[in-house]
Amino acid sequence: MTVDKPAALQPGGRVGVVAPAGCVEEADLVAGLAAIRKQGFEVERAQHILARNGYLAGDESDRAADLIDYFRRDDIDAIFCARGGFGSVQLLPFLSAAGKLPAKIFCGYSDITILLNWLLQKRRMVTFHAPMVAMDLARNSSARTQEQFWRTITGEARDWTIKLSDVLRPGMAEAPMMGGCLSLLVTTLGTPYEIDTEGKILFLEDIGEKPYRLERMLTHLKMAGKLQKLAGVVFGDFTDCAGSGPRDLLEIVKDVFREATYPLAFGFAAGHGSENLTLPFGVRMRLDTNAPSLSLLEAPVR
Repeated sequence: MTVDKPAALQPGGRVGVVAPAGCVEEADLVAGLAAIRKQGFEVERAQHILARNGYLAGDESDRAADLIDYFRRDDIDAIFCARGGFGSVQLLPFLSAAGKLPAKIFCGYSDITILLNWLLQKRRMVTFHAPMVAMDLARNSSARTQEQFWRTITGEARDWTIKLSDVLRPGMAEAPMMGGCLSLLVTTLGTPYEIDTEGKILFLEDIGEKPYRLERMLTHLKMAGKLQKLAGVVFGDFTDCAGSGPRDLLEIVKDVFREATYPLAFGFAAGHGSENLTLPFGVRMRLDTNAPSLSLLEAPVR
């Protein structure tokens, strides 16, 4: 699949901040905006970013309009999401109707998983599973998280290799990556926005899910055929997902993936854990379980 790479974020570039999902606390937003400015970039917050509709960041049409506007505006160089929560999926009908959108740096994770994969699949745009403004950036995430994030989107780091902790199945694969929060990926099944995992290295992470729920979701993906033609799987942080019984995530993965022939590894520090390293979706990566490591082989920005 040929993808469009966004332009690298240049010094003094302008970052638009949106809230596609859950409502945003102003204090957290202000702290995150200050962190962006500290890096030497201008920043603008979307018109409806502080809107509220219960747990949502306002009406879905307004959230979609903010996002589409930032993609279309020539003076916005990158789009960062404020936070996750719930609501990104509600934007997809509006994005589908919006037609072609120019490739821009688009960053987020958690509920933003929906948008990252849709923009990659339907608009063939490289996206970034990466820190969010009112979350990681506002809360002084680890030095490694911040350095790798900024260096990746500015084009300073055109390749990198990060060690993994545990190997479940040996091997090596070179392929584009996609994925994100497991519980969000499963919600696309049976919809017009269903994920297409064929030939991809699949990244999976989650938070606050009991082992039986993780097994149910992985089994759902398997029965939907989403685990059959993968190039490999990398597991990130599964924060607060431990159970009280003997059947943990490792045992579940061994069973669900027992027929898999591709490499599987644990230990990429991304997602809802203490670190949230940036993963570009759509460009060539190498999963090498002999090292073990995950490597970026191709610059995700131009």
